[in-house]
Amino acid sequence: MQTPSRRQLISTAAGIAGFAAVPASGKAERLTITGVSLYHVVVPMKEDSTTDPETAESSRFDLVPKIILEVHTDSGITGIGETGRGEDYAAVQQNAAFLKGKKALDFNLTRLDLPVRAGYAAFEMALYDIVGKAFGWPVYKLLGGLAQRRVLVGYWTGRRTPKGMIRVAERAVAGKFTSVKTKCKQGDPVVETAEILAKFAPGVKYIVDPNTRYKSYADFLPVAKALDAIGNALVFEDPFDKNDFEGYRKLRREVKTHVALHLGDPKAMIRAIKEDACSIFNTGGNPGMSSFVANSYLAGAAGIPVWHGSGNDCGIVDASYLHSCAASPNCTMPSDILSFLREDDLIVEPINIQNSYALVSDRPGLGVDLDKDAIERYRVKT
Repeated sequence: MQTPSRRQLISTAAGIAGFAAVPASGKAERLTITGVSLYHVVVPMKEDSTTDPETAESSRFDLVPKIILEVHTDSGITGIGETGRGEDYAAVQQNAAFLKGKKALDFNLTRLDLPVRAGYAAFEMALYDIVGKAFGWPVYKLLGGLAQRRVLVGYWTGRRTPKGMIRVAERAVAGKFTSVKTKCKQGDPVVETAEILAKFAPGVKYIVDPNTRYKSYADFLPVAKALDAIGNALVFEDPFDKNDFEGYRKLRREVKTHVALHLGDPKAMIRAIKEDACSIFNTGGNPGMSSFVANSYLAGAAGIPVWHGSGNDCGIVDASYLHSCAASPNCTMPSDILSFLREDDLIVEPINIQNSYALVSDRPGLGVDLDKDAIERYRVKT
């Protein structure tokens, strides 16, 4: 009896698993990367979606360019990705050049061996997209399988005045969101905006994220207690220095509201767990989708729920977040799937959000398509 070849074994396994018939990487070159297209884009946030004139920051994060990429293969399958803001274009080009001639099926998707770190998450998205399309699987299956069909998401705003929070509350109610996350810093009228939210959006929870801009635990405690008393606060995230574990332990004892730390490094998460510093993690991928799922399981082992943070991204990144969250059973807090706040999400069909839940696509790969017309509208010189 003839011993089956590696190619035959893989093809048979793929057929049993319900994969599309794609030859394994070997002598007959398939899913070989033939090139990478890069598009430098700037997509502003929608009008009045971030701050009020009185609370506007000195620089606008939404005007920092992003890079959209398409990874092409000899099979005709293309994977898409999106970088964070301000990635070094030349360094991303270096990674793009490195990929040419490589086989997508030969990569360890959980640890991409790229020359430099620039754009890592975007290349990870694109390669997962390619492999998912090749085998007919949505990316969440490649990340471990579906843990939840719907992912809880919330509304978002930057620093607001009480008057500005009225408009935010009205939009949250109109969109049927169950929570609003706000940015703030020491001295902002965050208690007054919480009262406005309670009045104009009863039942909608408040997530307060100062980005460590309170000087100390002692400075934030009176604000935390006042917010606690209003009754609509869901989470206090990173109010002061994240290394002040003693301060975070004290805060947890003093308030009923959840206390969250935004950490992506698993070692930092383990330390925070040991120090009993938080009851929730906002853990983004460090650096990408597979890392988020790993971090989520780490937190879950300690009985701590998580949510996925964001950089107010466009639709490709949001699709990657959604698949990561869908594969993470303890991602039960409102995640930041926020591309609906951009002028354009750069994908053909937007992320489907209904009643404060984003619905994950069952289409192969990331399940979203690049809107080439939108890319051309928002493209800028490198």
